[in-house]
Amino acid sequence: MIRIANLHLRYQTDRGSVHAVRGISLEVKPGQFYTLLGPSGCGKTTTLRSVAGLEKPDEGEIFVGDDLVFSSSRGITVPPYKRDIGMVFQSYAIWPHLNVFENVAFPLREMKRKSQQEIRKKVGEALALVQLDGLADRPAPFLSGGQQQRLALARALVKEPRVLLLDEPLSNLDAKLREETRFELRELVKRLGITTLYVTHDQLEALTMSDVVTVMDQGGIVQSGTPMEIYQAPQERFVANFIGLTNFLKGRVRSISVGKNRLGEAETASGNLRCVLPDGIAPGEPVVLVVRPEDIQLITAASDRQENVLSARVEAVIFMGDALECQLSVGSQRLRVKLHPSTSVRQGDTVCLRLPPERCRALRGS
Repeated sequence: MIRIANLHLRYQTDRGSVHAVRGISLEVKPGQFYTLLGPSGCGKTTTLRSVAGLEKPDEGEIFVGDDLVFSSSRGITVPPYKRDIGMVFQSYAIWPHLNVFENVAFPLREMKRKSQQEIRKKVGEALALVQLDGLADRPAPFLSGGQQQRLALARALVKEPRVLLLDEPLSNLDAKLREETRFELRELVKRLGITTLYVTHDQLEALTMSDVVTVMDQGGIVQSGTPMEIYQAPQERFVANFIGLTNFLKGRVRSISVGKNRLGEAETASGNLRCVLPDGIAPGEPVVLVVRPEDIQLITAASDRQENVLSARVEAVIFMGDALECQLSVGSQRLRVKLHPSTSVRQGDTVCLRLPPERCRALRGS
């Protein structure tokens, strides 16, 4: 378990103070894979390094398990080596002058309470976990990028820490290897039951690996939830725009339906559209409709019984392998649509689009 309460951290630069982390509070439950996601400079790595003890915050508290490892009010700062954590850095930080075995053994030798036999056993188990058990004698620089990443992971796991901290560990891998390693890494930490705090700017990594995703921006938390909640039900425009491709349509609330589904109607430049409205909004208020490209349907003909049907002109068609990405114009509005690659559509075609009301989510606009 990791618990962070009201964390603040400021850096002093030649241009003055930078408030890098602004009142972060979160809880990572035992065995959970928890991801901090956001653009560069949002404070996610600084938060992770504060948990590790590599940064000293100005305010707040940090618990690792039941242990209070930092408290500004109580004057407590537990050093990193006493926090029972394992950490993998973006650069891996392996020692090039040591072979694979000695890289993994290093944390155990530092403990000075392990026999040589016990060290050999622990290192062998850690290398087997990451499928490097046949490479113990190889010099570390002679490993491939993927193998170096797994070596860094083995070194972090060899002490059997309560908490694993991962700072963009896949960013140096090529695209195919990164895809393979995502699943290997998640399966490994879930099998071991290690509480994991993961930092990335890669939306796909966050969505495919995490139990919980927390989106950060400008030092604060914007939204937390399951990957499906973050993707399908963004509460802020920043979240909708940062994660995946998104269409935005400006409008105003025209009417609100009575019922639990919070459906209503918004007036937009493309026409009146039924959509899911945020709580507490009133007719006349500005909104921004969020519609994912894969949720827009291409239909053969409009029907009076169908809602949210628009006529559009195909401006461009791009073959992406697993999909066709189309750009369409609906009056002055441009929409991006993802279709199955076998769909018959060409530039210049006039088509009918349907935007399912339950997939059109209105956010408060300005």
